[in-house]
Amino acid sequence: MNSRFLCDVLLEIKYFQDLLENSSAKYYGHLLLKIVGSDTIPVLLMTDRGNPLILVDTETGFETRYFRVEAIDEVKNIVTVTLLRPLDIYGETTTSMPDVVSLEKTKTVNTLNIKMISGVQLSKTGLLTNKMIIEPKW
Repeated sequence: MNSRFLCDVLLEIKYFQDLLENSSAKYYGHLLLKIVGSDTIPVLLMTDRGNPLILVDTETGFETRYFRVEAIDEVKNIVTVTLLRPLDIYGETTTSMPDVVSLEKTKTVNTLNIKMISGVQLSKTGLLTNKMIIEPKW
């Protein structure tokens, strides 16, 4: 996938995130965020081998393949992303994609060269709003 096309895709994702976060609709714009439940559209960034890009949070050591697009610099061909922590049903960090039931925003930001990316896959925004309620069996 060429970098111009990827920039367009990332810009569109960022546009919709901004729309969710800062909707300026005169009467019901604030409801958009409540309906969707999150101001983040989680994405997986694919490598040229077709695998999700995995980054490590150097501060806490967790690995993730889930990101939030923060900014795109079309001139420098870079994208800035926030790492999203993948959590399992117990609220523990997981590296197993089938075990991910929610995502948590972190403060860790990373800048990537868009040429490292060959594709973008959207994830469910509900992963950021899932509430874990674990009831005792007895």
